[in-house]
Amino acid sequence: MKLYHNIMEDVVEEAFDQLKASLDLCPCDQCRNDVIAFALNNLPPRYAVTSSGSAISKAASLNIQYHADVQAAVIRGAEVVRQHPRHK
Repeated sequence: MKLYHNIMEDVVEEAFDQLKASLDLCPCDQCRNDVIAFALNNLPPRYAVTSSGSAISKAASLNIQYHADVQAAVIRGAEVVRQHPRHK
C-alpha cells in the first residue's frame, strides 16, 4: 500500500485554482495540466508518508516562502503555456 505523497501536487493545484482567473489562460484541461506540470517540474518535491487525508493538512504547514515560490512557478508556467499552447 502506497502511503507517500508529493504534497506539492496539492499545493500547486490549489495555487492554480486560486490564480486561474488572473492568468489570462485558456480554461481547457490540457492547459491546466501543462501549467501544473511546469510548476511541479520547477519546484522541489515535498514528500510525506501519511495515511489518507493528512497530506493536505501537511501542505498547509508549508511556510510563506514556499507559497510564494509556488505562485511564481504557476505564473511562469501560465506564461509559457499561453505562448505555446499544446491544444488545437
